[in-house]
Amino acid sequence: MTDLASVADKLANFIRLLASDKDGEVVAAAHAMVRVLSTMGSDIHDLADRIEHSSNGALNEHEMQEIYDAGIKEGVPRVEQKMRTQGTSSPLRSAPQPQFPSAQDMAFYCYQRIGFCNEWETEFATNMVSWTKHRPLTAKQQARLEGLFLKLGGKLT
Repeated sequence: MTDLASVADKLANFIRLLASDKDGEVVAAAHAMVRVLSTMGSDIHDLADRIEHSSNGALNEHEMQEIYDAGIKEGVPRVEQKMRTQGTSSPLRSAPQPQFPSAQDMAFYCYQRIGFCNEWETEFATNMVSWTKHRPLTAKQQARLEGLFLKLGGKLT
């Protein structure tokens, strides 16, 4: 199937013009669409196939499995090579990575230092103290809390 991504905007505009109440615009749009497709070495059937099999850009299970297998095939030797060059025979022997404290501990730490925060940070830290007690944070909230924690001098453990 021909890659139509480079002309997708043009084709979309031509398709919209097919709904015109002016016959001349409809015919011109159809001819222009065929002309653009032919410059790509494609035709209206390729466009129809693309629409019919688009799946909104989602990969089917077989395609996902192929990508996963290729990643494993490529990644495992790289990790093994990296471990050999670092003198590590097992990931279990590698040094532990620094970690952030719990979200609740970071929120309390930030709250204790709200005198160094701007208005938004003060409100955020105040909210985080109660929110971390009752529910998990979203990824965005967690990232913001970690950033504020570090900004206020928090240390990784």
